[in-house]
Amino acid sequence: MSAKRIVVIGAGVGGLAAAIRLAARGSAVQLLEKNERVGGKLNLWQAPHPNRPDDRPFTFDTGPSLLTLPFVFADLFAAAGEDVRNWLPIIKLDPIASFRWPDGTRFDLRSTQDALDKELTRFSPTDAAGWKRLAERGKKIWDLSAELFLFHAPEQVLRGLDGERFNPLRGLSMLTTPFRIGMFSNFAKIIDKHLKNQQLREVMYQYATYSGASPFKAPATLAVIPHAETYFGGWYPKGGMYRIAESLRQLATNLGVTIRTGCTVEKILTERAPSRGLQPRIVRARGVRLTNGTTIEADAVVANSDVVYTYRTLIAAEHRPHYTDRKLNRLEPGGSGMVLLLGVDGTYPQLAHHTKFMPADYRSDLRAMFETRTVPDDPCIYVCASTRTDPTQAPDGCENLFVLCSAPPIDGTLNWQIEGERYEQQVLRTLEEKCGLSNLRQRIVVKRRMTPLDLQSLYNANAGSIYGIGSNSRKAAFLRPPNRDKKIKGLYFAGGATHPGGGLPLVALSGKIVAELIAEDFEAT
Repeated sequence: MSAKRIVVIGAGVGGLAAAIRLAARGSAVQLLEKNERVGGKLNLWQAPHPNRPDDRPFTFDTGPSLLTLPFVFADLFAAAGEDVRNWLPIIKLDPIASFRWPDGTRFDLRSTQDALDKELTRFSPTDAAGWKRLAERGKKIWDLSAELFLFHAPEQVLRGLDGERFNPLRGLSMLTTPFRIGMFSNFAKIIDKHLKNQQLREVMYQYATYSGASPFKAPATLAVIPHAETYFGGWYPKGGMYRIAESLRQLATNLGVTIRTGCTVEKILTERAPSRGLQPRIVRARGVRLTNGTTIEADAVVANSDVVYTYRTLIAAEHRPHYTDRKLNRLEPGGSGMVLLLGVDGTYPQLAHHTKFMPADYRSDLRAMFETRTVPDDPCIYVCASTRTDPTQAPDGCENLFVLCSAPPIDGTLNWQIEGERYEQQVLRTLEEKCGLSNLRQRIVVKRRMTPLDLQSLYNANAGSIYGIGSNSRKAAFLRPPNRDKKIKGLYFAGGATHPGGGLPLVALSGKIVAELIAEDFEAT
């Protein structure tokens, strides 16, 4: 039997993971990326020092800055017969992050349990037991839900991973699991119940934002996120986060995947197959058309492009009555942000690899992003100084600062052409005057700003969201658009806007799920 032809739209981590696993199973895979570099939001920007052009450049990871659940990538490389340690050496960070408040308070999220216990006892001894109970709750959620909600598609679990038919006991277990993992409880309320120190509460609140959600709206199930980070550790790939994308690109190429960059898909080609008897006519994906008019036929199409963008722009309206524009408009985008990439002369040794400067009123920052949809007056400012771990990321004696501050997704109320400059100056002043980065503006020699508009144009991100679809409701957190379209045969989805969600390990798992679903469908025909 000839190899099945697969087209993957988008070379983000989800698309790369799907392509690798499909190629390892013997499929003929073409990976199409509209930008000149693979990786999607996991990307790279380099700029020389203007006064030292022969020195090594400033190197910035423009997207994710922390690797969690590294075993997910070990499994991905193993699926291709490779040992990830030969491709991607990683360094465990300690602390995972350092939190600083305007009153001078500092909390370091340590990477070992003993060190974390000591830090909690120092910071707020009466909350050490409550933190431990939250950690135990997060572990319980992981144990109950990881297999069901992360590593497989829901329909796979219902049916049985060994291919057996629907098992009523397994179905009952899935129905009761949401109650046991806190799907119907509130994330912030659970935190407030266990922690009394407001600053420790804020440390926990910020984990909800990792999935594009407000802690005051998100389900308590998100307590699994701090468990995953502290239990499995926070890691940094030697040479920078973009090494992940580079390694996946090379692995895919070695497996025979054809990767085409600068290649934009205009339409997913769909057609109605001939009906069989009284059965309704099936809509089938049969390939893609590029903006240059070229048509690529395929047995299956994997969209690693944003789900909302894909349905709205790439699929004919008459073939997606299950995802009308009206329904797509109801899918709430996750939070966004403004990024500043700053190459500076000199160093700021007081910074950790990851430093989070917390505002005096963290709730006001969250209200601006998720309720009033405005630029916050006093934002939480995250600074990544990867030179703290890897000096090769900047010229000698210099710092590469990745600065991220919260911002709402695009809804037409903010003019980022104006707000971008104003917000940038506000953030730089705050870093200088309140965060201890003295003379920062005078020391900047390289700078780039990225707003939600850039995320929208570069990655076709719906509303310029960083995190795909938000998790501010139980439905959004657990019932994202599925990895396999139920109405269009041969169409599959990978990436942060589909199951199981956003973040590097989860989008890599979406590629795994897609490869398994395609294998099932091909075997059934």
